Formats: sequence, structure tokens, C-alpha cells
Amino acid sequence: LPGAPRGGPPSRLQTATNESQTEAFLRTMGVEDEGRLDSRRERERALADLQATIDAAYAAAFDGVCVAGTSVPDAGDAGVTGGPEAVQSVAVRCEAAFQALSKETQSALIDAIKTNEKQRWMAFEAGVPRLKLMRTRMEEQLARSEAARSTIESIGSKVHSEYDDIYDGKFGNSDVLNTSSDVGESKKPESKKLAKTSIVRIVLLTGFESFNSDLYRKVSVDLSRSYPDLVDLVVFNDQDIASRPADVEQALASADVFFSSLIFDFDQVEWLNARIESIPYKFIFESALELMSSTRVGEFEMKPSPEGKKAGPPPAVKKVLGLFGSGKEEDKLVGYLSFLKIGPKLLKFLPGRKVKDLRNWLTVYSYWNEGGEENVASMISYILRECFELPSLPPEPKDLVETPATGCLHPAYDGFFESPEAYVRWYEREGPLASRWTECPKAAVLLYRKHVITGQPYIMDLISCLEKEGVIPVPIFINGVEAHTIVRDQLTSDTELAEERTRDPFGAAMADMGIAGLGGGSGKVRIDSVINTIGFPLVGGPSGTMEGGRQIDISKSILSSKNVPYMVAAPLLIQDMGSWVEKGIAGLQSVVLYSLPELDGAIDSVPLGALVGESIYLVPERVARLAGRVKSWVSLRRKQASEKKIGIILYGFPPGVGATGTAALLNVPESLENVFASLKEAGYDVGDFPVGDRDAGERIVEYLKKMSREELTCRGINHVRKVLGEDVASSLGATVAGTDMVAERLKEYLTFDEAWGPTEWGPMPFLPAPDLLVTKMEAAWGDLGKYRSGLSTTTSGEAVVAGLQFGNVFIGVQPLLGVEGDPMRLLFERDLTPHPQYAAFYKWLQHDFRADAVVHCGTHGTSEWLPGSPLGNTGLSWSDIMLSSIPNVYVYTANNPSESIIAKRRGYGTVVSHNVPPYGRSGLYKQLLELKALLMEYREGNMPAFGEAAGVVDHAGDQGTADGASPGASPGASSGAPGRTNGSDDLQQPILDLIDSIGLQNDCGLFDGSSQRGFASYASDVYTYLLEVENRLYSEGLHVLGAPPKPEQMTKYLSAYFDGKLGADVIEEVVRGAAQANGSTGASPGGGTSAGTPAAPAPSTEDALRDEAIEIRNLLEANTNELTSMVSALNGEYILPEAG
Repeated sequence: LPGAPRGGPPSRLQTATNESQTEAFLRTMGVEDEGRLDSRRERERALADLQATIDAAYAAAFDGVCVAGTSVPDAGDAGVTGGPEAVQSVAVRCEAAFQALSKETQSALIDAIKTNEKQRWMAFEAGVPRLKLMRTRMEEQLARSEAARSTIESIGSKVHSEYDDIYDGKFGNSDVLNTSSDVGESKKPESKKLAKTSIVRIVLLTGFESFNSDLYRKVSVDLSRSYPDLVDLVVFNDQDIASRPADVEQALASADVFFSSLIFDFDQVEWLNARIESIPYKFIFESALELMSSTRVGEFEMKPSPEGKKAGPPPAVKKVLGLFGSGKEEDKLVGYLSFLKIGPKLLKFLPGRKVKDLRNWLTVYSYWNEGGEENVASMISYILRECFELPSLPPEPKDLVETPATGCLHPAYDGFFESPEAYVRWYEREGPLASRWTECPKAAVLLYRKHVITGQPYIMDLISCLEKEGVIPVPIFINGVEAHTIVRDQLTSDTELAEERTRDPFGAAMADMGIAGLGGGSGKVRIDSVINTIGFPLVGGPSGTMEGGRQIDISKSILSSKNVPYMVAAPLLIQDMGSWVEKGIAGLQSVVLYSLPELDGAIDSVPLGALVGESIYLVPERVARLAGRVKSWVSLRRKQASEKKIGIILYGFPPGVGATGTAALLNVPESLENVFASLKEAGYDVGDFPVGDRDAGERIVEYLKKMSREELTCRGINHVRKVLGEDVASSLGATVAGTDMVAERLKEYLTFDEAWGPTEWGPMPFLPAPDLLVTKMEAAWGDLGKYRSGLSTTTSGEAVVAGLQFGNVFIGVQPLLGVEGDPMRLLFERDLTPHPQYAAFYKWLQHDFRADAVVHCGTHGTSEWLPGSPLGNTGLSWSDIMLSSIPNVYVYTANNPSESIIAKRRGYGTVVSHNVPPYGRSGLYKQLLELKALLMEYREGNMPAFGEAAGVVDHAGDQGTADGASPGASPGASSGAPGRTNGSDDLQQPILDLIDSIGLQNDCGLFDGSSQRGFASYASDVYTYLLEVENRLYSEGLHVLGAPPKPEQMTKYLSAYFDGKLGADVIEEVVRGAAQANGSTGASPGGGTSAGTPAAPAPSTEDALRDEAIEIRNLLEANTNELTSMVSALNGEYILPEAG
């Protein structure tokens, strides 16, 4: 260590403050720019000069400007002349003086100079924002330099404070040698090397980086040619574990080194762990924790100790690790990457063999992480030299060839941009879409750095394809763990800037003067959406995979502040093109691309390509779909609400049973009234919809039912208008909308571009013909020109699309899924297609009505269940074909996440969950009550036999039953047991007769008529069954979208939830909103408890339950957020996710 005495460990009293030693240490660590010790002073002088220039600009612009009377605080260099109501002359001699003024005065000054001193203002706005940007960059550079210097200097003292622990033997005190005062030349113990007289065998197995397999094999071939008697490098990918298990196992059995990366599949991890235990050296990077814990390099291990403590770096190194990063929990992995970069240099100054082994591990990681053929070859050389005693040595490994940890790139630019800000400045001048900068949406595209530095062709293809579709990409490559910091610190949005404007009016003026693509001089780049092509969670990336969801609150906070659509669209890295097209995305790949990002609120996941062999290939047609959806979402953000066209889709499933306008657990007619009221309030054009008319929803549903009648549709849309048009206009203020779509027009909508070929479809297993969809539909339903099905088809063969239109809002019924009498047919026959009228309905919405978005109203529709890839839509998936690029806001019941996730993934649904109606106890009614009374009477006379039969205890006595009857009522009061004697044998036959008349033998079985003991057991089973039925919870009524529960509904919610644990009087207080967290105990006025409820629990318990009830009540009253979220989605905003 710097300042350590030669010949022994440093004392606690010694510090690393010796100037020459410190400066030399800093030079070694590369802290000072170009090794100049005065660079800090130069930066400080330059910064001071720049500030003087800015101050002069403020004085020239604002000094002496006259404004109307305002409140001005005393502010040093800022002075005001004139009375409080007079015109005042404000003295502003520097930037600080301006900032000291009140916000009111600042705004007045800006307005005055804009109005009266245009030339002065133009000079100010032309220069000062750029000067401030320069100052910000210089301050950041100085801060980084100082932070690095401070960190390195503090490391010395931190390590000194740890030396007592080190020499207490916590990690090998017997191996610690004397340190040298010469910086960088401390004499450290050599790691124990493994003596080898034969070839060193290395097994390298790739996971999510199988694209690098060819590079590793090339290095293997070069090594075997150059050093045939020294090393044998065998390369596998994770798929070989399933396809060639014997080969992999044989190689592992004789391996000296095991190297693996990006392995997450649990089965593969288990398989490998069972076979690599005895391998001396194991380098495992960025994989499942269960596999990484097998890492072993000499004495450095990550294996947990028997006491359960995590293994890993020595104590002093752990202290050093804590010095990196921002200090925020979510940024720890980013700090870890910073440590990895300088760790090998830093660890030169720490003693101990275990530290030496850790340094070897870090160095190997650095070579691997930087990638490239030269680095990989040097990595193997480094392993051979540092870990093995060999008869001959390979050459010294070359210095690490480094690329930036993060940055931007573009096919038209040679090299990398250091930041999104630098990229945008270049793009506005030279980018392919620079002339369309204002009109084109900007999408931040997060790319995997490993793919960039290894030159994967799909990266540049993706950028070019997005530009071809009219989306300006901001391509940012990252390691994965920094995704959230990039989004948080380097990107901004109109929403975030608007919030900043409200907080800082001067900042607003500065923002208006900033370069178009930048966030008002902040150095952040304005974007309209975020596309993550890596998958995994936003916070943690691949390294956070095993703890998916742990940091979703951080992700939601970051993405909410940007308030732009967040999409995950990536090529498949462990699945080939053929299996995706044939079977859909499966296994771990689905977790990476769907499950984990969805926890962060990702929508519209689109697979962009897959493996062909071990190479990643892009499907440009899928990129076009992604770009189309990005443009549609951004259009929702940019368009005025009054100009947007919205399609609301109801359901009529199953057919023929009056189900039109229904949805699971949702009152659709009343919900529609609330939807239209919310749209009108938000500025949407809803025509003459009768807001406030509580029967409007029912009338809408009734007219839609009439429109679906075959006697109307068989004669076409004009006949529908003729019959219903006047009634619809007078009753609802609506018009009949729709079309008769002829077969040729439908074929046109379903035909791909004639010029499409491999350039658009990529390396698909087969090249789709332009009319493939039409061919499939005709194979299933016959010649479209001759199609006559009765499914909303005219006598001449046109497909009828009919609905109601209110201003710019269309409302119609989703066509039936299959055919009459077999409505579920499409769910089970994969080769079928939707029938022509179904396709016509969605294509009319897309091409003729030109909907900006659709709203599927309730649980659930059928578009997400159409034939196609089970997961991961291809261009031939009918769900994708029907929805195309239209944003789909899907209102779905909150208690059905398993099916809503299908709507989200296959139907591109942005799910807005709605509450469920209150739960009630089913109770008993009529003959069931009579039967229970008979059984209770029988039980009283045969208690021993009855109780022994099933040990039944009636807990239902406190619960109400149907028709107000009480299950605890006296049997004699029952109409079914007048004058009977308790326990008499003559009850047996009436009980059996009643069971037979009710039909309970189907649920409870038949009594075989054996012994009296046998009947007691049978009666006990029937009684238990009745108790289960009586206490069963069920949804009572239907939920109205956006409506908080009424008091009686709230009472039912809470009563069902607490199930007798909280008194009815307390629940009533909570419902009224009168209960407080530390209020009354809930006792009845007379001192007892309310009738029919158990005795009140201890006050502390009841207080906790009351608090919980209040929390639930408040959450239920937030039902209005259902409509708020729906409107927010229609505005193209980010919708908060919830796990469920």
C-alpha cells in the first residue's frame, strides 16, 4: 500500500496521505487524465472562466430591465428601484443574482425582454444554453475525477482499518508477505498453481451467447495449431446438453477448467452442477446463482459456507466493493461493473493468496466481457499462465482491448458515441431521418453490448429497418444491469419535461431554447417510447433474473416518470427459427421475453428473430410490426383527443343465448355509460351520446342485438340503416356505421406485398406466398366470392360489418368465433382460420374506419384465441393479423390473470383490470333449508353416532342463509319438522325422500339401506355437504366499470373478507368512513357485541383488523382508477402493472 513500511504490515496509525505515493497510486489507477497531476486544477480554472462568461451574459441580458411591480427578495447583486406598484428596474449582475429572484420576478423579466428587447433576448438564447451545457459536462467530468480520486484515497484507509481482521487469519494470514512501498510492486504470494505435465483440457459451454460459439471454436483451432501439446479447448452450447449429453459429460469428466456464461435454465443448472464438482477451476459468469455458486479459482470460491454465509471476496475486498456505485440499492450491480473494470488494478495493492485468486477471476471476466477474438485468445493464455505449472508457457496475454461500457452506434457512423446526447446531436445533422426529425417518433432502443462488440449483423439491420418504417432509433448498448440507469438518467420525455416546467419557469425557457432532441439543456434525450431488446427485468437485467420482481417498484417509478410506452422486443437467443414458427416460444425464452418484462409494465412484446444454427437472424417483417405499433402508440400521444377514432368492441358469446353485450362479472350497459362520460370529459368526440341517461347502455345493446339478426344483415348495411337508422338517431343520437365488404376487398387486405421475399421474411422455414392467408381461409371456408354462411353475410356474399357510431367512437359486436352449433371450433383446430366476416370486421376497423385504438370491453373476447403461434406472434398468426398495428386497450377482470395474460401476449392487449362484484354467502333456500332442519333434528337424537361418523361441527350457525332463515333456528320451527320427536327413527324415510326429490343423490350418493349406524354416517355426509354449500362464496351481482361499491356492496365485501373476525358494527363504521385507526373498540352501545357476531377480540387485535378494513375500503373506493387508466392508455401513456 502507499505509505506502508517495508518489511511488515502497516499500522492502523499510518495513512495513505503521502502526496508522492498517492499521486503515483492515482497514476497507476488511471485516474488523472493523461497522467497530468494538474488536470484537476486546469478543469477548475476552465470552469471558473466559463462561469464568468455566463454571468456576463446574464448581466448583459437582464441588468436594468424594467418590469411591473413584483415582490423581489433582497438578493445580494440583485436590486430593485421604484415603488412596489411602480415600474421597477431590476439589477441582475450574474446568474446567482437572477436565481435569487422570486419565480414571479424571473417570469416577468423573461416576458419583458422577449417583448421589448428581442435582439438582446436572441443573443442570450443563442449562447447561454450551450454555455450551460458545457458547464454541466465540465462539472460532471470534474465530479467523476474527484469521485475516483476520493474513492481511491479512501480505499487505503479502509484497507488499513481492515488489516487487523486480515492478520487475524480471516483469509490466509500465513500467506501474507511483506508489502513494498513501491506502488504497484507489492510482493504478493503466488497462487498455488496446478502442476500439469499433460494437456490442459478446457470445456467452454455457452448459454444465451451461443452466437459466440463460432468465435470460441476459431480460437480453439488456433490454439490447437499453435500449442498442440499445451491446451485442448472444447466448445459446446447449452442445447448440446439435450442433444449431445454423452459428449458433454465425457468432456467434463476429464476437464481441468470449466468455463460457462449466461446459463439460466434450472434443469441445465442441475445437470451441470452434478458433473462439474471435481473440476479444479470453474469460471462461471452472469448465470443462475445456483450455477455461479460453483465458481472456484484457487482459494476463491462463491460456494456458500456450511454456516449458511455467502462465500466470495475477502472482507477488505467487500469493503472496497461498497465504495462503488451511487449507494442506491438498485444501482449496486452497476457499481459492481465499475469495480470489475478497475478491480484487477486495485487488487494489486491487497495481500493474500485468496485476493490473488480473486484478481485472476476478475481478469478473466474482463477478457470475456470485452469479447472479440483477440481478447478470448488472451483470456485462455492468462488462465494457462496463472493457474497451471506447465512444461512450457504460452505467450504473455495481450493487453485488454476495451470498448465503452455503454454508448450509442449507427450504421452510418464509424465508431461509437459516448452518450445518447452525442448521438442525437450527430443525428440531427447527419442522420438518415434528420429532415423528418419533428414528425418521426423517437424510440430508445436498448441493445445488448455483447452483441454490439462481437459485430452481430442483426444490430445494424434492426436500426436500418426501424428507420425504413419511419421510426428514429436511439440505439444504446448496455451490459444489461445498467438499463434502468440509462432510462432514468439519460432519457426524458414530454411528460417529465412538463413536470419540470411547472417547478421551474426559467428552466422552462431554457428547455424551449434547447436543441430539439435534447431535454431542455439537461443532457437527456427526449424519446417517445422505450424498446428493450435484451429482455429480463429493467432493474438488474440478466443478473437480476433469479430475483424477478424484486425491484419492480423501482422500475415502475422510473417508467412512470417517463410515462411513455415500454416495449420488449428481442430476437430469440436460445430457440431456433423453426421451433418458434412451429411451436411458439417456450421455456426459459418465454420468461426472458414475456414474464419478467411484464412485471415492469412492458406491452406489445414482439419476437424480432431467432437462431439459425448458432447465428442470430432478424425477421424484418416483425420489425415492421414493432415499428407500426410504436408509431400507433406515439400517435395516440400526439393527436388531440377530439381527433382520435376509437373502436369499442362488445361480445356476443356464446351465440344464440342472449349473450350480446355481456362479459364475465361486468355490467356492460352501465359500464358503457361511464366509458362514454369519461371519454367526453377527456375531450373525445362522442357525438350526441346522451351522457347522464342511465338507460343509454341498455338501448345500445338492444340495437346491436337487432343489427345482428339475419333478416336484416342478409340484405346488407343499407337495409340495416333503413330499418334502424331513424330510431338510433332519435333514441341515442347515433348513426348506423359499417360496410358490406366484398370478397375482393377482403382478399386485398389479407394479401402481403407482391414484392416481399427473403428480405422481408428473413430466414423463415418457408417463404410465405403473398396470398397465403387468402388460400388458408378459402381452404377452411370455401371460395370467398361464393361464401354464404349466414354469419352476417348478404345474399350476394358480402361480409356485413354493422355497429353504432357516436362522433369518432364506433361500437360493435365482435363476430362469432366459429360456426353456429360449434362456436368453440377454432380453439381446437389449429389449421382453421377466422371466418370471412370475422376478418372483415377487424380489417374494416383498421383500413376503413381507421381506428386509432380499440377497446375490448370485458372478459373476454376471442381475437387472442385465434389460430397461430401459441406464444410469440409471427406474421402468420391470426391474432397478429387481426389486430395489426392498432393499440388494444383490454378491460379485463382482475381475478383472471391466467387468461388476461393471453390477451396481453397474443392479442397485444394493454390490460386495464377492473374489480369484481362483492362476494356473498350462498346460503340455503326452500327444500335445502327443510332438509337441513330435518338433519339437525336427527342429529340431536343420534349425536354419538352422528358425531362419530364425521366429527362434524356446525360452524355455520353464525352465518345468514337465503330468505332470511337462520341455520341455527329451532328444528321445530321448520316447516319440514312439525311435531317430530328428536332422534326418532321415523325421520330416516322423510330425509331420504327429500334428498330424492331435490336430486342430491347425484352429489351425495345413495343410501344402501344397511344398518342404523350406516344411515347416521350417510346423514353426516349430507349435512357436511349442506354446510359447504351454505358457506360457499359467490360473486353477487355485476361490477360497473369505474364505480366504487355502494355501502351495501362494501359491507358484503368486508363481511366476506373478514368472515366473522370483525364485528358487524365495526364493519358498518368502516363503511360509513367513521372508524379511525385508533378509535373505539367497536362494542355495541349496550356494552355487548352485535347480534349474530362473535365476541370482540382483544382491542389490539381489533384495531389491527379495523385498520386493515379501512385500507381495503380505501382501495375499493379507488375503482374510479379503472376509467382513468383506460383513458390514460388511450392517450398512449405508461400503465402501471400489478403482479397477480
